[in-house]
Amino acid sequence: MKGQTHWKILGLLLSAMVFNGHSQDLIRDHYPNKVLKSEGAKIGDSKEGEWKYFYPSGVLMAREFFKSGNLDGRIEYFYATKKLQAIEQWKDGLLQDSAWYFHENGQLERKGKYKDSQYEGAWKYFYDSGRQQRSLTYVNGLPQGEVRIFSESGVLLQKGFYQEGLEDGAWEFYNEAGKLEYSGSYEKGKRVGQWFTYDKRGNKKPWRY
Repeated sequence: MKGQTHWKILGLLLSAMVFNGHSQDLIRDHYPNKVLKSEGAKIGDSKEGEWKYFYPSGVLMAREFFKSGNLDGRIEYFYATKKLQAIEQWKDGLLQDSAWYFHENGQLERKGKYKDSQYEGAWKYFYDSGRQQRSLTYVNGLPQGEVRIFSESGVLLQKGFYQEGLEDGAWEFYNEAGKLEYSGSYEKGKRVGQWFTYDKRGNKKPWRY
C-alpha cells in the first residue's frame, strides 16, 4: 500500500513538471523577409522572462523582461547601428528608479529617476557634444522649481521657474551671445504684468506681448 502511494505521488509530481514545462511556450515572430522580429516565452497569453526584438536588418532592437505579462527588470533599447539607446528599470509594469537615454553617438542625452512611470526628482539633459543643456526637478511628473537652459556652447539662454508644470514667476531670455533680450513674469503658464525688451547696451523698454 505504501509503495502504491509512493508511486502515485511521484506520478503526480512528474505530471505537474511536464505540464509546467509545456505551459511555457517559445514564441517567434518574423518579418515578411523571414528575418526574426521577436522571440520570447509565454505562459498562456502572458509574456514571461526575457524577450528580444530585432530590426529588419537582424540587429537587436530591444531586450525586455516580463513577469506575468508585465515589464519587470532592466530593459535595454538599441539603435539600428547597435549603439545603446536607453536603459530603464521596470517593476510590475511601471517605470521605477534610474533611467539613462543616449544620443546615437554614445553621449548621454538625459538621465534621472522614475516613480510609478512619472519623472521624479532631478533630471539632467545633454547635447550630443556632452555639454549640459538643462536640469529640471520633477514632482509627480511635473517640472517644479528653477530651470536654466544653456546653448551648446554653454551660454545661458533662459532661466525661470516652474510651479506644478507651468511657468510661474520671473523669467529671463538671452541670445546666443549671452545678452539679455527680454524678461517678464508668468502666472500659471500665462504672461502677466509688464514685460521688457533690451537693446545691445542693456537698456530696457516695455514690450507688448
